[in-house]
Amino acid sequence: MTYASWEPRHRVTTIRPGKLDLFAVTFIDGRRATVDPILDYEAALTKAEAFLRDHRCQVKVLPMTGTEVRNLLGIGLPDHPEPIDAAVRQQIIDTLTQVVCESSDADARGDAVALLTAMGVFRP
Repeated sequence: MTYASWEPRHRVTTIRPGKLDLFAVTFIDGRRATVDPILDYEAALTKAEAFLRDHRCQVKVLPMTGTEVRNLLGIGLPDHPEPIDAAVRQQIIDTLTQVVCESSDADARGDAVALLTAMGVFRP
Protein backbone atom coordinates (compact mmCIF):
# COMPACT_ATOMS: atom_id res chain seq x y z
CA MET A 1 0.00 0.00 0.00
CA THR A 2 1.28 3.44 -0.86
CA TYR A 3 0.46 6.72 0.76
CA ALA A 4 1.83 8.78 -2.09
CA SER A 5 -0.52 11.58 -2.95
CA TRP A 6 -1.49 12.72 -6.41
CA GLU A 7 -2.40 16.09 -4.94
CA PRO A 8 -0.11 19.07 -5.53
CA ARG A 9 2.67 19.28 -2.96
CA HIS A 10 1.88 22.85 -1.95
CA ARG A 11 -1.80 23.07 -1.07
CA VAL A 12 -4.37 23.88 1.60
CA THR A 13 -5.59 20.82 3.48
CA THR A 14 -8.59 20.73 5.81
CA ILE A 15 -11.41 18.60 7.16
CA ARG A 16 -15.00 19.66 7.77
CA PRO A 17 -15.63 20.95 11.32
CA GLY A 18 -17.37 18.58 13.71
CA LYS A 19 -20.09 19.33 16.26
CA LEU A 20 -17.65 19.83 19.14
CA ASP A 21 -15.08 21.95 17.30
CA LEU A 22 -14.64 25.45 18.73
CA PHE A 23 -11.52 26.66 16.90
CA ALA A 24 -9.97 26.67 13.44
CA VAL A 25 -6.20 26.37 13.80
CA THR A 26 -4.04 27.20 10.79
CA PHE A 27 -0.60 25.61 10.41
CA ILE A 28 1.97 26.69 7.83
CA ASP A 29 4.65 24.08 7.19
CA GLY A 30 3.78 22.48 10.51
CA ARG A 31 3.98 25.65 12.60
CA ARG A 32 0.93 27.18 14.22
CA ALA A 33 0.06 30.44 12.47
CA THR A 34 -3.40 31.40 13.74
CA VAL A 35 -6.12 30.25 16.12
CA ASP A 36 -9.56 31.48 15.09
CA PRO A 37 -13.05 30.81 16.43
CA ILE A 38 -14.80 28.06 14.48
CA LEU A 39 -17.33 30.65 13.31
CA ASP A 40 -14.45 32.09 11.24
CA TYR A 41 -13.60 28.71 9.64
CA GLU A 42 -14.52 29.79 6.10
CA ALA A 43 -12.55 33.04 6.51
CA ALA A 44 -9.55 31.03 7.74
CA LEU A 45 -9.75 28.86 4.60
CA THR A 46 -9.96 31.95 2.39
CA LYS A 47 -6.91 33.49 4.10
CA ALA A 48 -5.01 30.20 3.80
CA GLU A 49 -5.74 29.94 0.07
CA ALA A 50 -4.69 33.58 -0.47
CA PHE A 51 -1.45 32.99 1.47
CA LEU A 52 -0.72 29.89 -0.62
CA ARG A 53 -0.95 31.88 -3.87
CA ASP A 54 2.10 33.92 -2.79
CA HIS A 55 4.07 31.27 -0.85
CA ARG A 56 5.19 27.73 -1.68
CA CYS A 57 4.22 25.83 1.47
CA GLN A 58 1.87 23.35 3.09
CA VAL A 59 -1.09 25.00 4.81
CA LYS A 60 -3.50 23.10 7.03
CA VAL A 61 -6.66 24.53 8.55
CA LEU A 62 -7.76 22.14 11.27
CA PRO A 63 -10.99 22.38 13.23
CA MET A 64 -10.25 21.57 16.89
CA THR A 65 -12.12 21.15 20.15
CA GLY A 66 -11.40 23.23 23.22
CA THR A 67 -9.49 20.33 24.81
CA GLU A 68 -7.35 19.86 21.68
CA VAL A 69 -6.43 23.56 21.59
CA ARG A 70 -5.63 23.57 25.32
CA ASN A 71 -3.31 20.58 24.77
CA LEU A 72 -1.76 22.19 21.69
CA LEU A 73 -1.04 25.41 23.57
CA GLY A 74 -0.02 23.67 26.80
CA ILE A 75 -2.81 25.26 28.83
CA GLY A 76 -3.64 23.27 31.96
CA LEU A 77 -6.83 23.42 33.94
CA PRO A 78 -6.72 24.48 37.59
CA ASP A 79 -6.91 21.71 40.19
CA HIS A 80 -9.92 23.37 41.78
CA PRO A 81 -12.27 25.61 39.81
CA GLU A 82 -12.88 29.07 41.16
CA PRO A 83 -16.26 29.48 42.83
CA ILE A 84 -18.90 31.39 40.89
CA ASP A 85 -21.35 33.83 42.35
CA ALA A 86 -25.05 33.03 42.62
CA ALA A 87 -26.10 35.24 39.67
CA VAL A 88 -23.62 33.60 37.28
CA ARG A 89 -24.61 30.13 38.52
CA GLN A 90 -28.28 30.90 37.90
CA GLN A 91 -27.52 32.21 34.40
CA ILE A 92 -25.69 28.94 33.64
CA ILE A 93 -28.61 26.90 34.99
CA ASP A 94 -31.12 28.93 32.97
CA THR A 95 -29.11 28.53 29.76
CA LEU A 96 -28.64 24.78 30.24
CA THR A 97 -32.32 24.34 31.08
CA GLN A 98 -33.23 26.20 27.88
CA VAL A 99 -30.99 23.82 25.90
CA VAL A 100 -32.69 20.80 27.52
CA CYS A 101 -36.17 22.14 26.75
CA GLU A 102 -35.69 23.71 23.32
CA SER A 103 -32.73 22.19 21.48
CA SER A 104 -33.33 19.74 18.64
CA ASP A 105 -29.75 18.42 19.07
CA ALA A 106 -29.83 15.25 21.19
CA ASP A 107 -26.09 15.54 21.98
CA ALA A 108 -26.50 19.11 23.23
CA ARG A 109 -29.47 18.10 25.39
CA GLY A 110 -27.50 15.18 26.83
CA ASP A 111 -24.52 17.41 27.62
CA ALA A 112 -26.80 19.97 29.28
CA VAL A 113 -28.44 17.29 31.44
CA ALA A 114 -25.01 15.95 32.44
CA LEU A 115 -23.85 19.44 33.44
CA LEU A 116 -27.06 20.17 35.37
CA THR A 117 -26.65 16.83 37.16
CA ALA A 118 -23.00 17.60 37.99
CA MET A 119 -24.09 20.99 39.35
CA GLY A 120 -26.61 19.28 41.62
CA VAL A 121 -29.66 20.74 39.87
CA PHE A 122 -30.84 17.30 38.67
CA ARG A 123 -30.54 14.18 40.77
CA PRO A 124 -29.17 11.05 39.09
